[in-house]
Amino acid sequence: MRTALLRGTAAVLLTAAAAGCSSATATTSSAPPGSRISVSGAYIPLPAGGSTEMAAGYLVLRNTGGQADTLTGVSSPQAASVTMHQSTATTMQPLDAVPVPAHGTVTFARGGRHLMLMGLAETPKVGHQVQLRLEFKDAGTVTVSATIEPLTYQPPGS
Repeated sequence: MRTALLRGTAAVLLTAAAAGCSSATATTSSAPPGSRISVSGAYIPLPAGGSTEMAAGYLVLRNTGGQADTLTGVSSPQAASVTMHQSTATTMQPLDAVPVPAHGTVTFARGGRHLMLMGLAETPKVGHQVQLRLEFKDAGTVTVSATIEPLTYQPPGS
């Protein structure tokens, strides 16, 4: 049993080494050695009245690598479109790209950067998941699931 376990572990390690994989870039599909992007805390507050017209999305991007990266777009198979925006006291400006500094964190939160999901395919319900595909200049595509939360939801630590 122990020999079989050791052989299995060795096979996995050899396969990972041959493929050029490392555990530090496991969350990205094609990240170069200097870009290590992870996404956490993705959620979508339940739109008022359960509307499918639009919803906001929030999340946290972390780059633990030594090379800056750029979020260039977001899509979802469950929405007609997803765009990035920056809110100010009086306006909401579209963002074409969002820089993610080396060893840095970028937060999409209420009153600041956020995602706008337009034309949801289904009526949102608390607890359901919406898949988001984040496209990075260097890291490639990172796919996450955002949970539909109650409208008044506040993430831990906010």
